Amino acid sequence: MRLRAGLALALLCLLAPLARAIDAAPPLEDPVQQQRYIALIHELRCLKCQGENIADTPALFAQDIRRQVREMIMAGKSDHEIIDYFVERYGEIILLKPRWSAKNAWLWLAPGVFLVFGGFVAWRVVRARQALLETDTEDVA
Repeated sequence: MRLRAGLALALLCLLAPLARAIDAAPPLEDPVQQQRYIALIHELRCLKCQGENIADTPALFAQDIRRQVREMIMAGKSDHEIIDYFVERYGEIILLKPRWSAKNAWLWLAPGVFLVFGGFVAWRVVRARQALLETDTEDVA
C-alpha cells in the first residue's frame, strides 16, 4: 500500500510542471482591465488551432496575440479598437463570433434557407409517393 502511494506521489510530482497555466503573465493591476483582457482573449480565435480561442491554447501565435492585447489595454485602447485592429490585420476569421455584414450574411442565412429547401423537397417527395399509391391498382399476392 505504501509503495503504491509513494509511486502515485512521485508520478504527481513529475507531472506537476505540465499543469502550468497557459497565460503565464501576471494579472493586470486594475481589476477592470483584467476583466476586459479576459473577455477579449476569449473572443479571439487562435489561427494555428482548430476553433480554440487564444485564452485556451499554448500556441506561440496565441501567446503573441495575448501579449498584444495586454499591451493595447495598458495603452488605453478600447475593446472596439483592439478587435478592429486584429480584424484589419487577420480578417474576420480571427473572431470566434463573426460580425453581421453583407459579406458574410450567407453564413447566417444559409442554415435557414437549406432547412426551408429541405422541407420543400421532403413535402414534394411525400406528395409524389401519395399520388403513386392512389393510382396503384396492382394487387400484390
